[in-house]
Amino acid sequence: MLEFSALVSAQEADAVRAISLVTLAVLAASTLYGAEVYRYVDENGNVGYSDRPVGQNPEPIVVTTYTPIVPSAPTPTPAAAQPDPETADETVRREPTPEERAQDRAANCTIARERFQRYAISRRLFRELPDGEREYLSDAEIDEARAGAAADVEEWCD
Repeated sequence: MLEFSALVSAQEADAVRAISLVTLAVLAASTLYGAEVYRYVDENGNVGYSDRPVGQNPEPIVVTTYTPIVPSAPTPTPAAAQPDPETADETVRREPTPEERAQDRAANCTIARERFQRYAISRRLFRELPDGEREYLSDAEIDEARAGAAADVEEWCD
């Protein structure tokens, strides 16, 4: 089996390497460069978004991505602490301890803050319909959702 260097001259091999390096550099640079997004309003007052300037006054916008923080999975309850299935009907529900209440409040506070932060940075909010389609909220509905998220932070966070 012949090697690549045996089939071409040293100059040709250097040229191929240089072209390969330039190609890789261009590809790497193109993935790091983010595409611009423009917001525009058409003659009917409808707001649209495009990757090219459209209309009289296209407004370049910055698109930020948000990586949601997923709460960690609950730790499994040890088998010894699980109720006996035969006596489960007779078990009386006990009141949570102050420490358990504090843990619940802290968890709810974390969820409320994450939701508030997500709503604050999102330009558009939507609700998922039963068929999986997205229904985008109006500006008034978005304001209402953000106010509800702020109220949840007030309620759960000290």
